[in-house]
Amino acid sequence: HRRLTAYTVTTTDLPATELRNHLGKRLPDYMIPATFVPLDTLPLTPSGKVDRRALPHPGSTRAEEPGATYTAPRNPTEEALAGIWADVLGVEKVGVHDNFFELGGDSILSIQVISHARQALGGGLSPRLLFEAPTVAQLASAVVPEAQRAEEATAIPVVPRDDLLPMSFGQQRLWFLEDFNEGGTAYHSAVGLRLTGTLDPAALRAAVGDLVARHEALRTTFDVADGRGVQIVHPVLEPEWRVEEAATDQRLRALAQEELARPYDLRNGPLVRVLLVRRAADEHICVLGMHHIVTDGWSMGVVTRELSELYTAHTQNRQPTLPEVTVQYPDFAAWQRTRLEDGGLLDQHLDWWREQLHGITPLDLPTDRPRPPVRSSTGGVQGFDVPAATVDGLKKLAGAQGATLFMALTAAVKAVFARYTGQRDIAVGTASAGRDGAGLEQLVGFLVNTVVLRSHIDPDASFSALLGQARETVLDAFAHADVPFERLVEAVQPERDTSRTPLVQAMVVLQNAPGEQLRLGDVDVDDYPLERDSALFDLTVEFQEYEGGLRALVEYSTELFDAPTVARFGEHLNTLLAGAVTDPGRAVSALPMLAPGERERLVHDWAVTPGVAPWDGTI
Repeated sequence: HRRLTAYTVTTTDLPATELRNHLGKRLPDYMIPATFVPLDTLPLTPSGKVDRRALPHPGSTRAEEPGATYTAPRNPTEEALAGIWADVLGVEKVGVHDNFFELGGDSILSIQVISHARQALGGGLSPRLLFEAPTVAQLASAVVPEAQRAEEATAIPVVPRDDLLPMSFGQQRLWFLEDFNEGGTAYHSAVGLRLTGTLDPAALRAAVGDLVARHEALRTTFDVADGRGVQIVHPVLEPEWRVEEAATDQRLRALAQEELARPYDLRNGPLVRVLLVRRAADEHICVLGMHHIVTDGWSMGVVTRELSELYTAHTQNRQPTLPEVTVQYPDFAAWQRTRLEDGGLLDQHLDWWREQLHGITPLDLPTDRPRPPVRSSTGGVQGFDVPAATVDGLKKLAGAQGATLFMALTAAVKAVFARYTGQRDIAVGTASAGRDGAGLEQLVGFLVNTVVLRSHIDPDASFSALLGQARETVLDAFAHADVPFERLVEAVQPERDTSRTPLVQAMVVLQNAPGEQLRLGDVDVDDYPLERDSALFDLTVEFQEYEGGLRALVEYSTELFDAPTVARFGEHLNTLLAGAVTDPGRAVSALPMLAPGERERLVHDWAVTPGVAPWDGTI
């Protein structure tokens, strides 16, 4: 996790508490460093600038916080949990009374904690339990013995490769959708990278090849056998490698768009391909593309980390230092089906969802054009930023109620939708990482699942009350998130409406899956934005933390909305978020939502009456 660190050189010894108090008089909370590292001198480069790479790793401890006290673990269970928290959160040590979320934990990191805890303790921990018992001491006392929850701690077995390998539920859904909408690009996944410096293309190509060799999902194709979908793992399936040159930005954009629009052949592959565009001797653009059926957002974090090490190893002519891949995707797919279909676990979850989603109605957002009878995936993207001050206030508001930033954002988006539509029954979707099983953290493949979050919005209730409701909705839904979305649709909504996506028409996602910037030796790597022209839902609001604030991307159906309408939604959401932070006790229906320019037009420009209308013959 990112955190702000201060490296200090002082003439006298100043404690971190004094430095924090000093800065607190001059800076907003979100700009005060989390960690202070005293140095005798700042390391400098030959040109006299601060050598950031030579700065020591900051480390972190709960005891650095003002007024905090550290209590060491008192038994083996607490010691194991404290070690897991320290490893996952990237802090030096954790006391038994430290709060997971105050240390920087969130719902994504809780998945990693639970995964490690199950392996270390053999207990049946659930994600919800960590919210209810957020300290090491509380969690240690709540660990369930292995005998009571053995199925939760079961390792994923390796299945024979000489038999037919079933698709996972998620793969099965994408296979059907791809077959139904042949040639579509909605499930194409790609990242664009600007590479500046002396690139070794041969080393990059070899690194991508090694990555595909490590992960079976990346050398898999799909077909039908005995009337059911199967995945076929190839011993060798080289990724597609294409090199082009572009003298102009226009040519570069055209090449990138052409690459994104090219269909994948799921039956023959490959489903991994690389476009390397040479702009100059020291500048390249790399488009790394995959079909979504073999990857997801979490997987791309694994890909980034491993590709960095594989490329560096090739350029240094050494063996890469990467852990062994203990679980491959076909093992997960077989385990998922056995786990859900045997023993009635799937039926138990489906019973809960049937009750939860009974009578669900579509989200009827006002659109710029009539909804077509059959929806397509044509779309666009609009971006906006949520200021750091608002994000900081939102985190504090959520933390005070034992909630997360994602829960607060979901509550705010639902509040805006309720104001737009007049509906009180609001359902949105979100993404579940689907990585609760042992050994799934480092697995590359399509594990993400769509989860429905349904709430009843009381316009007279406070935003704090709505946030509390959102917390419970999210925790309950994620406790039943193992149900594959396509099975949920079959169980809850057997009659399909071809003009809408089933169950949910809007998504809210906080992108906080573990990942890091790709590093290719001495080559500087920056993002190269790729233009998306597809939308899976009417609206998808995707947030990502960035330098204290949030960057939001709104993917929208261009059949329904114009770009200015979507941009105005961003302004409304920002205004409501700021109002909720300032006055969380205010009713949802009374929170400010109009942007300053809109209010000016309503109150002044449109309210001007040039003369007095005669009453005769008028209302």
